[in-house]
Amino acid sequence: MSFQSEHQRMKAVLDLAGKLDIASNPHPAAIFEAGSGGFQVWCTLQERPKGWEGIAMNPGAFSKPCEFVGSAVWMWEDEKIVAIQIETSAYALVDQRPDEYCNLTDIPEGFNRRTIFNRDADIAWLKEKIIWLFAEAGVPILPFVYEQVVLSNIGPYQLVHYTSEESDYVVIVSPGLDPQEFCKPGYEVVNTMELWNAGDFPADVILSPEEEFYEPDTEPDEGPFTEQYENASRLHDDDWLEAGWEDRISGWEE
Repeated sequence: MSFQSEHQRMKAVLDLAGKLDIASNPHPAAIFEAGSGGFQVWCTLQERPKGWEGIAMNPGAFSKPCEFVGSAVWMWEDEKIVAIQIETSAYALVDQRPDEYCNLTDIPEGFNRRTIFNRDADIAWLKEKIIWLFAEAGVPILPFVYEQVVLSNIGPYQLVHYTSEESDYVVIVSPGLDPQEFCKPGYEVVNTMELWNAGDFPADVILSPEEEFYEPDTEPDEGPFTEQYENASRLHDDDWLEAGWEDRISGWEE
């Protein structure tokens, strides 16, 4: 491998991003701005991340109304491109919703506004558009690398308990999202609790209980999950998560 061969490997992606240039191409799929080692991605009134509803957009010098979402650049190890470094910056949200969003990366304790950087919904949308671009260019997608924004004293987030006849799980749902979006087939929402300080737990992913956490023989009617949850609700305490749950992402089809 060499720098030249690696750039050649990504040439089809950048060429397609150049054809789908937000500045000159009015086609709905043209939301990119190509560079030498990656590209930027913009959203439009028709194609935008969750949470951008109602955000006004103007064309400015571009081909259609749009706002900047994020960027993707090649991540190198020696002379090989090994991943795609991505980041998002929702400047339109802080401009138009200053009571909800701020341009801080470290949120002070007690601060009631959310950061515009690497929001979960923006990262998910950006990944989707990058995967589509690579597929259209016929280039295998690379792993994504980005900094996960930790949950701090912002929100409130919702700790949502889902259950079925077979198992339970919880999701820390970001502000503005509907808990039903994370309800798997055959499950239902049985409890919710507001969280203002969730530490380093990830948002909007399934948190599954460890097998040994269940004691069905000793508590057939009300298991330890329900008891711990109800105790935590009364005490407004979410430290019980650290001891009782492991965080791992599960697919909807599992």
